[in-house]
Amino acid sequence: MPKIRPREFALALCLTATAGFLDAVGFLNLGGYFISFMTGNTTRLSTEVVHASAGGIGKALGIIGLFVVGTVIGSVASRLGDQIGATRNFDGRVTVLAGTSAVVGLAAAASMLDWFPVPATLIATVAMGMLNATFLRDGEVSVGLTYMTGTLVKAGQRLAEVFFGGPRWSWVRPFGQWLSLALGAMLGAWAYTQIGLAVLWLVFAGLTATTLATWWVRSNDPHDQ
Repeated sequence: MPKIRPREFALALCLTATAGFLDAVGFLNLGGYFISFMTGNTTRLSTEVVHASAGGIGKALGIIGLFVVGTVIGSVASRLGDQIGATRNFDGRVTVLAGTSAVVGLAAAASMLDWFPVPATLIATVAMGMLNATFLRDGEVSVGLTYMTGTLVKAGQRLAEVFFGGPRWSWVRPFGQWLSLALGAMLGAWAYTQIGLAVLWLVFAGLTATTLATWWVRSNDPHDQ
């Protein structure tokens, strides 16, 4: 994990937990498909191809496509936010978070409409793609938020370094990020069993509060100007 400030790491933990929360909700709502874990959906797609399940193939491809669309939108929002917001007390990170919040809000509203043609969690898939643009550096993701395989690899590598005289606690951050995803997923699964898709409103409120807090910090920290 690249070196980031403690408050940025706290933001990463919060957003990773949110991703886990939403992924669990999507998994339960969509019958075993993920809305942020595209490796799992790719495996699911492959098995559906082997079983010649047109419905399953279409569902997996659709979710993966929506996630990619979200990453494109998030990356564009980050670039534009950095260019336009430099003198207006916001930046690409705030722009991405605001956009992600808006899309989750749209998903929450859609969940209340019986006539809406697609599951609301599919809209949230776009938000999950966007979320990964929160920590962009030179056009590349510096901190992944919705996928943890690489993060666990990093934790394992840093644990190995301890045996050879490396930093004793450098593995804690990547492991902590994985743990935040796991805890968020547990909470999301529990909340979904209690109130169904109304949980999307909770995520919308949480992301909106996070966006406002991030904007406030940026506006009041001269190092971020």
